[in-house]
Amino acid sequence: MGLLTEDLTRLRDEILALRSGRQGLIHDLEQESGDRHAAVSEMLADFSQGFGAFARRTKADRLGSISDLKRTISGLRAEVRTDLSGIRLAWQALGTPSRRAAEKLEVQARVEAIANAGGESQTDAKLPPAPAGGQKAVRKKRKH
Repeated sequence: MGLLTEDLTRLRDEILALRSGRQGLIHDLEQESGDRHAAVSEMLADFSQGFGAFARRTKADRLGSISDLKRTISGLRAEVRTDLSGIRLAWQALGTPSRRAAEKLEVQARVEAIANAGGESQTDAKLPPAPAGGQKAVRKKRKH
């Protein structure tokens, strides 16, 4: 055989060797990809378990905090109720049923004092009218 036949035989052998190497490389890549897929799946499962445990812990903490907050608010509301009842009793002891009634009495006393004095003075004329019923007092507008 000649030189051409030997060259073609060597070329065929190289092609077969390269093909075999390529198939080995593809097989190795598939194996590594499968291993990576299994590792990622395991890692995601660990994350899921860890997140579930964390969620249960934080939920228990939040529920505990809420119950503490409810207890605190309940205590504060009871204290406010007690304070308000004490205030009502104090107003009743003064002979007036409320702050508004005391303000009305004060305005009425001023009006009587003006009537007894025989006229209006400069300071009394500037007093705002007392709020009637559930109305709010008129406020002066501010200059900016």
